[in-house]
Amino acid sequence: MATALTILMPGLDEFQVVTRRRRPGRRFFGNRLLGQFRHRIEPDINIEQVLRQVLDAVIAIRNSPYRQILYNGLAESLSMLDVDVIPEIVCYGLGNFSENRSAKYQLAALLTMKSRYRSRVHIYDPIFFPKEIEVLKTLGLIIIETNEEAKRKAGDNITLFYMPHCYKGLVANCIYANWGEKINNCILMTNSFTEMSDDIIGDDADLRDAVELIRRINPYTSEIALEEKFDAAREAFHCTSIHIFPNELINNVPDGFWTPLAAAPYHYQGIEHGREHNRD
Repeated sequence: MATALTILMPGLDEFQVVTRRRRPGRRFFGNRLLGQFRHRIEPDINIEQVLRQVLDAVIAIRNSPYRQILYNGLAESLSMLDVDVIPEIVCYGLGNFSENRSAKYQLAALLTMKSRYRSRVHIYDPIFFPKEIEVLKTLGLIIIETNEEAKRKAGDNITLFYMPHCYKGLVANCIYANWGEKINNCILMTNSFTEMSDDIIGDDADLRDAVELIRRINPYTSEIALEEKFDAAREAFHCTSIHIFPNELINNVPDGFWTPLAAAPYHYQGIEHGREHNRD
């Protein structure tokens, strides 16, 4: 028989945790979300415990200066885009938040934004454990069922792409998918474009193509750096910025700038390219 736990948090959505019976022996990845890692053993995850840890992280952010820094950065971005809502948030590359402290706080920031703007949130990472997916569903997030390689195109309304500490190739793929004047419907919250543009390009073709594309769009990007005033897990938000593409900048691109690109800069090769940093 299923049991239920309701957790109320002032100013946030109400979350109901439902503990379901699980069929014995299902300890391996075996669905189409995580097919590439079907032989990876799932650790023993207590769903209620992880959920409480995530909600504790939400409270920690709410009680820290970082919440207002985040709110101010988003408000400034929306003002420059002349909108006041974020209907859709798409999150890629969050990582195993049941194990990784930084990922847990990054998820907490995502939930904080969801609550603030009442956004629909879509999320994907090929390394999510099945029980982590259950936690995300309980929190009201929509699981993306295929590996899009971050090549989702924004619609006619604002979409915030939340890609904390994501590999440069995935960030560049998102830019590639939205290449054109309608890129101003995108907000990218990820590692600083300015810092990525300064990276030395090595022999990795994916890295080279990705950095070149980020360098190409960077002059037409407005970047709002988010200070790291969050003592509980400063590394979780290290080098994070909000990036927008306001009309006053993209209207000044040279002729031929939006010529369709031949191919995406990056194709998914494995687990090691999911996140740029793993400091925990």
